[in-house]
Amino acid sequence: MSWPRKPAIRTRRAAGAREAAVDLDDILELAETSQPSPLELARARRVARAAQGQYDLAVADGYDIIVDADLVDPLTSPVDEATRVARAAQLAKLGTITWTTGSSGRLSWSDEMAMIFGHAPGTLRLTPDRLAHLVHQADVERVRDVVRTAWERRRPGEVTFRVIQPGGTVRHVHCHIEILTTDGAPSGIIATGADATALELARQERRRLATRTEMLCADLATLDIVSGLPTRSYLTDEVDRARRTTGGALIVVATEPTTRLADALTDENHDQLTAEVARHLRTIVGDEVTCGLVGPGLWGVLLAPTEGHTEAPATLAARIVDTFRRHLFSVEHKTLRLYTWAGLVIFESGVSATGFELLIDGEHAARDARRRCVPTRVLAEPATAKDRIDKCRSQVRQAVSTNRFALYAQPIVDLRLNEVTRHEILLRVRSDADESVAPWAFLDMAERVGEILTVDKWVIDHALELIGRGAQTSHYQVNISGKSLADPGLLTYVTDAIRRHGVKPECLTFEITETALIENRNEALAFATGIREIGCHLALDDFGTGYGALAHLKYLPVDLVKIDGVFIVDLCRSPADQAVVSKLVELCHTLGIRVAAEYVQDEETLEFLKSCGVDFAQGYKTGRPEPLDISPEKAVRTIEFELRLPPQHTALG
Repeated sequence: MSWPRKPAIRTRRAAGAREAAVDLDDILELAETSQPSPLELARARRVARAAQGQYDLAVADGYDIIVDADLVDPLTSPVDEATRVARAAQLAKLGTITWTTGSSGRLSWSDEMAMIFGHAPGTLRLTPDRLAHLVHQADVERVRDVVRTAWERRRPGEVTFRVIQPGGTVRHVHCHIEILTTDGAPSGIIATGADATALELARQERRRLATRTEMLCADLATLDIVSGLPTRSYLTDEVDRARRTTGGALIVVATEPTTRLADALTDENHDQLTAEVARHLRTIVGDEVTCGLVGPGLWGVLLAPTEGHTEAPATLAARIVDTFRRHLFSVEHKTLRLYTWAGLVIFESGVSATGFELLIDGEHAARDARRRCVPTRVLAEPATAKDRIDKCRSQVRQAVSTNRFALYAQPIVDLRLNEVTRHEILLRVRSDADESVAPWAFLDMAERVGEILTVDKWVIDHALELIGRGAQTSHYQVNISGKSLADPGLLTYVTDAIRRHGVKPECLTFEITETALIENRNEALAFATGIREIGCHLALDDFGTGYGALAHLKYLPVDLVKIDGVFIVDLCRSPADQAVVSKLVELCHTLGIRVAAEYVQDEETLEFLKSCGVDFAQGYKTGRPEPLDISPEKAVRTIEFELRLPPQHTALG
């Protein structure tokens, strides 16, 4: 039979590790003469009677128990209170520490308590200083507070703390604190305790699991914040899984507003249109089908044989196109139709093409449908690797050679000054309808086929040209892909562009985007070192979601870190994001690195970032991107003129 133990009670977290001694003499000096409360007396009786009851049951069951005490009710025997409590503790297999006052005052522990602390009985003479050193230093002050409170209030207390056994082993002990009395006056303290290590570790594990459950998002799929559908990367992974297992069909739907209304749409209008198209697509294909936003105006639909579709992929693709073309979309009292085309690629299980490559095939098929003026273009099998790469490279090179890009500038607010002190130069790609759209799908393709360097050089040259024409009163941040750093001639190209356009190096920060792996660390370090030597600054963009971000902080001379927007968009509603952001800020500031946050959408997020010590904020709350005119046939406007933001885009919104 096992003797019952008192259950461990949750205690508040220690305020911190502070060195202190458990000086109970000071506590005893605070004592006042009073009788034990009825609650204290009842508590002692309950403990003793429970122990006696367990003993009686053990004897009745035939167990041979030897106890070094007379088997009488300890509450009725003519002994002092400390002895009664010690006997009850001994019966319950608990340990005790006793501290009595008066001329015969002493500090002692029972054999059971000595063994809990890791010492053989009789091998260690207990003193206040020695006891303080046996308790974990992080818990000493908390134990002292509990004892002091119990003494001052004349009420029992309890505390869980760690002890350090010989050899360094740490154990958890749970103690009940009782106030001893003699002739009705306080005469000492007795602590009754047991090893609670297993219970405490189990409690900590339950709390860890609860915290982890709270931190994890309910939906593990990464969703686009505007459309509410899975992102390009998520859909790519799903296509990749399908081609490794069941095979299937991928539909890529391309949409664009009529040319007449495209130029009249603002960023807010585009977001509203994207959300409405997403809802309409979900209505057409149903909730069971995997679909997502794969690019500006590009939608992916994955059909797998296991999903049990009765409708043929080509029929579904045609129905999506026809429904979109006939539907009237409404955006801020504007009614418009969408030009729509679709590309369909059918793939068997085990094909060599990756999920990304199948997605590119679908995009090219949709472009072919547009060019041929047909609703859909069907590929019965994936394209060959050579044809696919040739098409991608041709598309990127043609965009560079024909200047199918536009530059925008977005303000960045210094949260210490609460004013705009920087601007990031952003790239936009002109679509076939001559509409400036976000470049993330285009840049993803350019990085994967090895053509990103030509795009980066275009951005560097045209951005520095515009900066050089202005008064250079702000600070400008220009993006460079991590893959481009592998080119040994990049530093020379940047240096020549700075000199050619007359840009002050101290006004420039080059942001290394972490969407792609830095392929050559030595070349990256050489570029970073060279950039800083000529007076420019270095930043890491998309920090927290890229490749080896913490390693980059160690070996790259970084001045600024931009926390990826995935941690910011839902910051005030996500304890996990709050923990990541606050710790990243603390880490970077410890290393002497400033921190910027992207995708700041509201005042609540802005205030939280300020409280965390974030240095800069960027997003729709602080100012939307404004276009910069770089066409030679048009009047050139300096960046300073273009960045005079309307009142609703000021730092305070």
